[in-house]
Amino acid sequence: MDSPGGTAAPPPVGRYGPLVHISRFDQAAEELTWQLPVNGELYRLLPGPDRPDYSLVVLPRPLHFYPAEGFDLERVAAAQRVPDRKGRPMVRVHALVVCARFVGEQLHPQMSDLPVHIAFVLDDSLARDERLDFAKVEYAGSGFLSEGHAERSPAVAPAPPAPKEDTPDRVPGDDVAREAALLLRRGIEERRGRPVSRLSASFSLDDGHQVTGLRGNADGEAPEPTTETFARLNELFARLGADPSTADVRGVRVRLGEGADDVELSRV
Repeated sequence: MDSPGGTAAPPPVGRYGPLVHISRFDQAAEELTWQLPVNGELYRLLPGPDRPDYSLVVLPRPLHFYPAEGFDLERVAAAQRVPDRKGRPMVRVHALVVCARFVGEQLHPQMSDLPVHIAFVLDDSLARDERLDFAKVEYAGSGFLSEGHAERSPAVAPAPPAPKEDTPDRVPGDDVAREAALLLRRGIEERRGRPVSRLSASFSLDDGHQVTGLRGNADGEAPEPTTETFARLNELFARLGADPSTADVRGVRVRLGEGADDVELSRV
């Protein structure tokens, strides 16, 4: 955005440096997707063994990830080892290291969805180092970095529809599945900016009824909704776990359009 004088407006700056955010991941663990957008501040440049333009990003809100098999938890301080709600070990990080993914590109003012490589900072002493030490970071994946901070949309599940008195044979969980179908279609339409007439999709759910996979077809394309849609879907599917009759559901299939309005629950 230009200022009235015609010069570029200065980038928004926080306590440590220019504000940035990761808008989405394209190659990363699924638990990172649920924490989007990832807001941060560019703290400083760090030359590395292979290139001079790594950037240290300080996070106002910590990021959590599941360590991969074989990961040495002794690499992180005890305070950074936290369990999830099921007691599984996670690692909490307060900073990232990023660099442009393609040769000839660099982080710059007014960048929008710049493809970057991303690494977790496991040792906060890296902020005081003169050079990047690969032993203090862990590769996280790749994604897209933009200037400024992004708002985190509240995950509000739609109210459940009232059961119809003329449908006594209603299968438990069908209402949730049908809401999920409508919610998914709305999220795809928001992302594409156009209506979706036909949709078939399959959700995979973990033991906590959180979405771990989505595949299918929406008017001939992959069913990719907005990031906020996944948060709302997770809130919605949590209702399956609250009902003993659907607590063992680990998958949901839906189909909408051309006269079809089918749902199916897949159990353990």
